[in-house]
Amino acid sequence: MSTEGQASPPGATPLAETPLPDDVVGLLEGMSTTRAIRRYRDEPVPPEALRAMLFAATRAPSGSNRQPFRFVVLTDGPKAAAAKQLLAEAGRRVWSAKKVRDRYGEGSGTVANSPKARMARSMQRYVDRLDRAPVLVLPCLVRYREPSPTEGASIYPACQNLLLAARALGYGGVMTGFQALVEDHLRALLGIPEGVAMACTITLGRPEGRHGPVRRRPLDELVFEESWGQPARFAVDPPGTRHTSAGPPRSAGAAKPPLPAGAHTAERKRES
Repeated sequence: MSTEGQASPPGATPLAETPLPDDVVGLLEGMSTTRAIRRYRDEPVPPEALRAMLFAATRAPSGSNRQPFRFVVLTDGPKAAAAKQLLAEAGRRVWSAKKVRDRYGEGSGTVANSPKARMARSMQRYVDRLDRAPVLVLPCLVRYREPSPTEGASIYPACQNLLLAARALGYGGVMTGFQALVEDHLRALLGIPEGVAMACTITLGRPEGRHGPVRRRPLDELVFEESWGQPARFAVDPPGTRHTSAGPPRSAGAAKPPLPAGAHTAERKRES
């Protein structure tokens, strides 16, 4: 992220002379506790934090080290306000359709404290307030050949680096695909050239809530050894791991191979 021509407050050290800030969490802890943060405090993200996050993002790998990723960062300018409004409207359209399609108002979604109901409230609040997010980032991919199914490998690692760096500095964010609904408008507003793909939308800010251990399916359901469906011998969750049952169900009638010794000693508390 270039700092050329960027004014610093009186008495402040220019960013070009300022080292990156210290992390507040270790790498492994950050990877296992970076939640999707959709609620932000009403406070700006300072330039030194943005610089650190975008520096980390641009350290990500890419095919042949071509570095085709570019990041359009929107904070409080007039174009930022217009882009945020476009994306908020797109987000509300996406969520309105999804909550009907996925029946968020039925079954456990009618139980106030169920994971389904909590997710519905979180998403509704997010799209209602998206235009007030402190920072909105549009990660873009400069295409140098015809689109391919694997081209995301040169942009999405950078997006994850961005989110991990936000976590390390006490911030948080979430990635969506809302830009797809208003891509033409964003392209015209922000001067994004044809041939540059908008890969996703990321909002960032200081969390109103907190990060914490993320829940995933048990490791032995996700990591195989030697053949498909055969849990790896080392696929053992650490003590205290909590799980979720979200995701594709097991194939109907498929027998689960024997588990390695001690595979299910971790706590198996699942979300209903």
